[in-house]
Amino acid sequence: MKAKKKKKEGGGAPGWMVTYGDMMSLLLTFFVMLLSYSSTDIFKFKQAMGSLRGALGVMKSEQGVVNLPKMMIGSRSQQQVETSTVRLKKLIKQEHLEDAINVERTDKGLLIRISSPVLFDLGKAEVKPDIRSILGKLVDIISKWEGPVRVEGHTDDLPIHTAQFPSNWELSAARAVKVLRYIIEKGGMAPKNLSAVGYGEHHPIVPNTHAKNRAQNRRVEIHLEMNADPPAHPRPLGQEAPQTLQEGSDPLDKTSRPH
Repeated sequence: MKAKKKKKEGGGAPGWMVTYGDMMSLLLTFFVMLLSYSSTDIFKFKQAMGSLRGALGVMKSEQGVVNLPKMMIGSRSQQQVETSTVRLKKLIKQEHLEDAINVERTDKGLLIRISSPVLFDLGKAEVKPDIRSILGKLVDIISKWEGPVRVEGHTDDLPIHTAQFPSNWELSAARAVKVLRYIIEKGGMAPKNLSAVGYGEHHPIVPNTHAKNRAQNRRVEIHLEMNADPPAHPRPLGQEAPQTLQEGSDPLDKTSRPH
């Protein structure tokens, strides 16, 4: 009897193709994850690409370690914006003040716009007693903010001439400072992170054509700004920090000293 021919075994794909397929799957996952980020740090993206190229042996490039969990959950400042927005809008809705207080997201953080007729009587800069409890609740939320806080006062175009407020400049500045002091006293925030400014009637949000528009322009704005990000390109080791010239010093005189 003739011996049966043995069937050939091992007819699958070569071993290198399995490795290649795994690598392609990992690359696809990596780029899908990058595209899913709401905002991508360019410097960290370049670092990640450098590490990837170096690992694959494609080309030499600057390598770096990327903290992926932090990138996935977003920066601390962005989380702060999200949390504060939710809390502020919830408070405004609970107090039925949607027509008087508005919260907007900006490129720098958050803007809280409060109608002056709610806070102050016409031509005055004393906070109304019936709004102090609500303002205190707002301050409780604002006091958790970790970045700079700027309070702006705005008026309409109707001129004011009183002994206390000779012009709208003084009135708007006084209202901004009054809210600022409330934040310091009730919220316990560090004054170094706070500032106040009065713009008078020079930054209207709607034309001062009738009483309703003028009421909108009479407002106090609280700007909650995110902390500035650290420098994207750290100074290489061994490189000296740039020196700051003192007033009156000669940049070519190496013997000059601050007075």
